[in-house]
Amino acid sequence: MTSIKRKPLEKRPLYRDEIKNTIREAIVAGDLKPGDRIIETQWAKELGVSQSPVREAIRELEMIGLVENIPYQGCFVRKVTLKDMRDSYRVRTYLEMLGIQDAVEGADEDDLKEIHHVYKEMETAAKNNDFNLYIEKNELFHEKIMCISQNNLLIRLWKQSNIQDSTYFGTQFSDQSLEALSIRHKDLYEAIVERDLNRAKEVIYLHFEELIEELERQEK
Repeated sequence: MTSIKRKPLEKRPLYRDEIKNTIREAIVAGDLKPGDRIIETQWAKELGVSQSPVREAIRELEMIGLVENIPYQGCFVRKVTLKDMRDSYRVRTYLEMLGIQDAVEGADEDDLKEIHHVYKEMETAAKNNDFNLYIEKNELFHEKIMCISQNNLLIRLWKQSNIQDSTYFGTQFSDQSLEALSIRHKDLYEAIVERDLNRAKEVIYLHFEELIEELERQEK
């Protein structure tokens, strides 16, 4: 693991998620690369915490597929594959079909303004080729749509689909420019504005199906 000075986390009863997110961000940013070993003692020392929450955080990262534990060797960063992305997109397709249906039926003017505002921010980030900001706004755009449903179970399942990781790695795998990827979201917004349920379900399905087809072409 590359030695990077990190600010120790504020000591309080619950900080496992912060540790998990810090390690995950190191993986996403490329500070930790596929095959790199994750050493509990080193992370505990850098973050100023005990090994126990670091161990729990690593276990959670293993559950979502970002790291793998090899018996008698240790825990290592796992390479995200095209199949991983394809599986993620298929799950998201049907979760977001439910979400956009609720958005079409329940979005108010404030919701529409927020979605449009985030879309324009994503568009600007794409034009400026700001990869990290584009990922942030892309994730937020989809989250705004999902949260309109106020269906806590749906939202929780959606978030458990590792949205940020899916967006980050999916964008990395794509052959399309950031601008081309951002423009694809305009149809989603317009379908909600038009209150066109059939179009909205079709658009969200095609949104992910096109990404899946792109991945399948790369696998050939």
